[in-house]
Amino acid sequence: MKKTGSIIFTVLMLVSWNVFSQASAPFTKGVHFNMWFEQNCNNAQEISFKRYVEQDFADVKKMGVDVIRLPIDFFLFTSGPGYIIDPFLFKLLDKAVDWAEKYQINIILNNQPADQPPVSSDYRIFLLSVWTQMADHYKNRSEYVIYEILNEPNRITADVWGNMQGDVINAIRKIDKNHWIVVSGVHTGDNAVEQLFLLPKYEDNKLLYTFHFYDPAIFTHQGATLLTEPLLASLSKIPFPYDKKRMPSIPKGVKKGSYVENQFKNYSKIGTTAALEKIIGQAADFAKQRNVPVFCGEFSVYMNNVLPEDRLRWYKFVKEAFEARNISWITYGYYDPFGIFNPPNGVVTWWIFPRDINTDLNVELVRALGLNPPPQRQREPLRESFIIYDDYLSRGSTVYSGKQNTLNFYYTPTAAGEYAIQWGNIKNNGDSIIINLPINDFTYLAQNGFVLEFKAKTEKPVSFNLNFGNKDKNITWHNAYYIDKAQLPPDGKWHTIRIPLRDMEVWGGWDDAKNQDADPKGRAATWANIAHLQMIMWVKDDVWEIFFDDIKITK
Repeated sequence: MKKTGSIIFTVLMLVSWNVFSQASAPFTKGVHFNMWFEQNCNNAQEISFKRYVEQDFADVKKMGVDVIRLPIDFFLFTSGPGYIIDPFLFKLLDKAVDWAEKYQINIILNNQPADQPPVSSDYRIFLLSVWTQMADHYKNRSEYVIYEILNEPNRITADVWGNMQGDVINAIRKIDKNHWIVVSGVHTGDNAVEQLFLLPKYEDNKLLYTFHFYDPAIFTHQGATLLTEPLLASLSKIPFPYDKKRMPSIPKGVKKGSYVENQFKNYSKIGTTAALEKIIGQAADFAKQRNVPVFCGEFSVYMNNVLPEDRLRWYKFVKEAFEARNISWITYGYYDPFGIFNPPNGVVTWWIFPRDINTDLNVELVRALGLNPPPQRQREPLRESFIIYDDYLSRGSTVYSGKQNTLNFYYTPTAAGEYAIQWGNIKNNGDSIIINLPINDFTYLAQNGFVLEFKAKTEKPVSFNLNFGNKDKNITWHNAYYIDKAQLPPDGKWHTIRIPLRDMEVWGGWDDAKNQDADPKGRAATWANIAHLQMIMWVKDDVWEIFFDDIKITK
């Protein structure tokens, strides 16, 4: 009896070692708070800080998330040959860290340039400078703070990157010996997991090894426009897993021997659950061989052209495959077309419209990820005043402006409060600011005497259009109003301007499907799906500057 019990104990120990022996990350599952510190801005003064607010941290915590990966494009926020980080970035970033610590959520401060540069000797200097400053700034914060050296290093050999990454680890450790550091192999698109095996064995016991998982790309990126593989956008209704009866024909224009054609022809092999399990198994093998924690830093499916049931099936399978191998995960995106929300009124576009976790969540997807979605309710037309800008842009908002223009959302002195908006270097007719808003129904507001109210000042005579973009299927109609020196005198003083919504008229439209202007003839202004507020400037032969503050819709 003793011998039998000993054998059973030995077997159980072997099984236990096989499943649980690899080291674990300090978190299990998470999301990206993207389009915050890494895109749609040229410097720290252009960050739309209320893209996410404290409530967003509370919301994801309730769903079961214990890590947020926060992309930061440090290129945008450094200056000079020493790559000095703008102190204002730290002022904003510290608030995000405060909220993460308050809700006991790990936060990965991820160096993610929007335009991936080739990693080079010059980039090594940049990395050393940035992470020395970051380590010095956050060395005394809680262990919820995690550093990620570089998102998807590319156009570099594995040995050169391995040594460069090691130098950055050593630079951080001279200052900060406590916080976890995320390291990765060279990003090659496919076979990203295999690159982990090429990394040196770093002598550091607080490293998290990461990989990204978008296999097979022909499925996960169908409908997405990528500069490297534009023809992925032409793909549609590719099933998961592979099903010969449901496979569409290869689109016209796909060249022989191209990446897309090769993936298409091989989909019967690469589009199976066995193929995905093999890749994920490699990540688990690496973790066991080196006894290090490994997590998937990105995985998701673009929602544009894929059938919802196939998308759900992929997420559920991959998530369960990760967890069966003790691999923590972070799903890519939040609001965007790779994210966990339903598209606004069928609009799936990279213009990121903020969504409401209580009305717009893709409940089936969230459940497939093993998270707990809050009860959903019907979105109602707006019936109350709301703020568009008051020291900060409103929650969820993002902004687009011409690259040649300058924007500062934190200008002083102000008309009221702490900050105002400074819009400068306006040179061309048609230069504009677009403030993307949560898509909402303004019908009640327009019918019941609500106005667009704001404060503005300028020292030169200006004229510009203000318009609200109303989404109607593929067309955005512009409900517009014209402002000139009669309403805004060029005296350098703040003036309050009030425009009744009912006085705005349709001046034009843009057809996304046809990529051309839409004729507004005979069309009355409607307010069912307002997506943005746009300011379009008309200029003479000069460089202009204008200031705004306290922008709101009010009774």
